Amino acid sequence: MLTPSRTHYGLRLTGAAGLAGAILLAGACASTPPVPTRSLDAARTAVTTAEKADAGRFAAAELAEAREKLAQAESAVNGENMVAAERLAEQARVEAELASARTDAAKAMVVNADMRKGNEVLRDEMQRTGDQR
Repeated sequence: MLTPSRTHYGLRLTGAAGLAGAILLAGACASTPPVPTRSLDAARTAVTTAEKADAGRFAAAELAEAREKLAQAESAVNGENMVAAERLAEQARVEAELASARTDAAKAMVVNADMRKGNEVLRDEMQRTGDQR
């Protein structure tokens, strides 16, 4: 019957310690994730689009939230917290898109109200013209 020698256990222990050390070293040397440039650019573009669409008038709260999230994302980049930066940039983009959508809806409601008023004026004019004949 073969019995393992102390040397065999020593080699296994040394190998396991070496592997653990290599894993720890690789984890310690891991670089931070890259800057989420696409997410930041998309958020900036969405905020600019919302501003140009006059979201400050029709969806001020959503636009303010988008601007705040974008500022937080840029701050997270400066603090080298890229995971948080990407999450915040995505939230900023979504808020800005929501602001744009609410702005579009509010503008459409204004146009619809104007059209109703125009239709009422035309209807009244037609009735008055018809009554005069």
